Amino acid sequence: MDASNMIAKALKKANKSVYWLASETGIGTSTLYAVLNKQNRTLGLEKMVKVAIALDIDLNELKEIYGEK
Repeated sequence: MDASNMIAKALKKANKSVYWLASETGIGTSTLYAVLNKQNRTLGLEKMVKVAIALDIDLNELKEIYGEK
């Protein structure tokens, strides 16, 4: 799974918007949309951890994106 799919799935499950996520994490909406639209492959690890915490994503799932498989 890539960052785009992980974030999109979690947003849908939580019934939250990109604007809400941007507000919760301090990450710009344009940055989040770039990842969701696959213009950027991923966020940096620090930002991805913020997203994971905001959306209640298991931090172990980040291993799939950031190296350990």
